Formats: sequence, C-alpha cells, structure tokens
Amino acid sequence: MATATLPRSAQILTAAQRPTIAQVRVLRRVAIQDVEEHGKLVAAMQDGLGGLKEDIKVRKAILAFALGHFSDAEESLVGGDAYNQALLGLIYHELGDYVEAKNHFATAAKTLPDAKAEVVRALVDGNLLDEAEKALAAVPEGAEREFLTGRIHDSRGNIEFAINSYEAALEKDPEHVEAAFKLGVLLDRIGDDDMAVEYYLVCADVSPHYLAGVTNLGILYEERGESNAAIDCFRQVLAYNSRDRRALMLLRDAKSSRTMYYDEREERERERMEKIMRTPVNDFELSVRSRNCLAKMNIFTLGDLLKITEQEMLSYKNFGETSLKEVKEMLSARSLRLGMFRDGEERSISKADQKILGESVEKLELSSRTGQVLENLGVSRIGDLAQYTDLDLYKAMGSGQSVVQELSTALGAFGVALPRPDIKL
Repeated sequence: MATATLPRSAQILTAAQRPTIAQVRVLRRVAIQDVEEHGKLVAAMQDGLGGLKEDIKVRKAILAFALGHFSDAEESLVGGDAYNQALLGLIYHELGDYVEAKNHFATAAKTLPDAKAEVVRALVDGNLLDEAEKALAAVPEGAEREFLTGRIHDSRGNIEFAINSYEAALEKDPEHVEAAFKLGVLLDRIGDDDMAVEYYLVCADVSPHYLAGVTNLGILYEERGESNAAIDCFRQVLAYNSRDRRALMLLRDAKSSRTMYYDEREERERERMEKIMRTPVNDFELSVRSRNCLAKMNIFTLGDLLKITEQEMLSYKNFGETSLKEVKEMLSARSLRLGMFRDGEERSISKADQKILGESVEKLELSSRTGQVLENLGVSRIGDLAQYTDLDLYKAMGSGQSVVQELSTALGAFGVALPRPDIKL
C-alpha cells in the first residue's frame, strides 16, 4: 500500500519524525471507535505500511498496539531505546498493569520528556496519588500538566479544584479533549447542564471525535427532553460503528421519547384543527359579496375553505380577485392558506427549488470552519451538499456536531434537508 493510500490516521507512521506518545494514544482511540478506519489499519499492517523501510520495526509495533495486538507489539520493542520503553509503557497501561507501565515510562523519561506526563497518568490510574503528585513536579508547564493536576484532584474528590484545573488545561489547549470530557462529567454530576453540554460539544467537534463524550452529550440532551438533539449525537456515534449496541439502544429510546412527545402534541394539534375546521365562515369578518359567493360554492366552514385551491375559487362565476384577496388575508392572519388540506395534493420540485439547488453554498453564509469542511469535500453547490447524508458529514475531515447542525439549519432555511438514512435498530 503506497503512502498516499494509507488511511488518514496512519499518516503519522510515515512521517520523518516518530509519532509523539500523545499521537500514538489517539491512533489507538481511532482504531477502537471507528470500524472503517480499523479495517484500513489492518490492511496497512498486512501490506507492511506501504514498503516503508526506515524505523519500520517500531512503526509496525505502534500499528500493532493501535489494533490491540499487544503481544506482537511488545515482541518488537523489548530491549529498545527510550522511545521503545515509552511504547511498552503504553501497552502495560492498556493492559491495566499500571506499576509496570510506570516503570517503563520512568525509564523512558530519563531522555524522553514526553514520558514524564505518562508516568503521572499511570500512577493516577493505579491510584498511587501521592507518588503521582511528586512525579507531577517534573512535568513541564502547559495544558497536560493542568490536566494531570485535575486528574489528581478528581481522584481525591476535590471537585472544585479538579474543575479549575481542567478549565486551565482547556485555556492552554482548547482542543484538549480529555480535559473537556472530564469537565463534562463533573459538571453533569453537580447539575450544571449548560456548561456540561458546552464541554461535551468539544468532544463532538474535535478531530478525531471523542465518542464517549458524544454519547454522554446525547444522554444529557435526552434527560433534558431534547430528543432530537440526542438522536443527532447517537447518530454521530453510529456513523463510526453502526453496530455499537449502547448507541443503538440509546437511539431507540430517544426515538421512543420523541414519538411519545409527538403523539401527545399531534393529538392536541388534531383536536385544535378539528375545532377550526368546523368553524362557520360567517364567523369571520368577510364582505357580504364574499359570503354569498362562498355559499353558492357550498363553502360553509373553514374546513371547506382549506380544501379548495386558489385557481378553483377564481373559476367560479362572480368570485374575483378582490374577494380572493379578502379570503387569503383572513386565512393568513390565522397562519392558514387555501388548499392546505386538499386530499392527495403532491408537491413537485418547482423551478424555484431547482434554482436553489443550483446556487453556490456561499449563499448559506456558513462559518469559516464549516466552509472549509465543504471545500475539503469539493462541494460548491447546494445541490451537491444535499447528496451527503448526516452520517457522511460527521466523518468528513474537520467536521463534527456543530458543523452538521449548522449545515442542517442553513439548508432548512432554503427548504432543503440533509438526507438522514434510517439506522437499523
């Protein structure tokens, strides 16, 4: 497999510099949560990373680690340099052997600065908090140190201090997705839903997406009674793994909640409309001429009026433009229109609709981020955009929950909807 055809997530393996430890952890996350990308990484492994010759043993070990082939990865790394020791630390960390992970990271940290933070991560996850606090002093100032400070406070139950530290991490690095996720969890726990949503949205928008945060965001929306927003989140998760059982269950429950809500609302709306439909037209302020014309046309109730079209009314003798204008103004004042309840009425794509589809996406007045996503996709017309499903767009480079919501809203203003294919539950 040539380098140009490697999956996007694997490009770090072919760069001149070795991937950072943080990049290796992200690659592992992508391999776990994205079924399609996992398959491409397996193919890259089988193909030998496109014939890469330099440092191939270590880079294959990174790919094996990402795919969960820990024994294969470890076999290639034993006895190596500090970088290899750090990778071994990641393997043992993943296996839950935090003491062994800490030992490998500590060895690596003597010459590899990035490993200093990994020492603290292993100690925190192993609940060795006093040791973690001592090791934290060696971690350079920055977002990662603030995040690890938050982890220590969090593990000790110092919620306020943990929140402050996670916020400080995000101030230094707005895309520190782990800090955003931890903040969302804590704020959700103490009942600050609005701020929890804000931080979970970071998880839904950062690239690659942090799907655990997207799931939590959907659950929070569902608890707030915002079923449509919850459904969007679960669909985002399922765009990466259509067989994710938890997301499928949550999507089904969110759809049931929405159906229940809509059933109740539709029943109230139906009763209201039935009452309106039975209202005599003589109850409205129409001229005598208009009332007489309507009576001759056997139109006695508002329901009769809503089933007849403008063209049909004008075809009746003595019913002219003046009377038509009067009737339309009366209906418009009540958010009604002629023919809106005509049985079997179908709406075809009008010339106006076709014109909209041919318009440039610039007409949508999108944010620079969303515009860049469309540019990456090669989308220039509204009609081209309407060919993409929401699931496609979630996976587009640089996209996320905010981008898809913006596109959906912008298209809706022009009477166009993003295709939303059914997901088998």
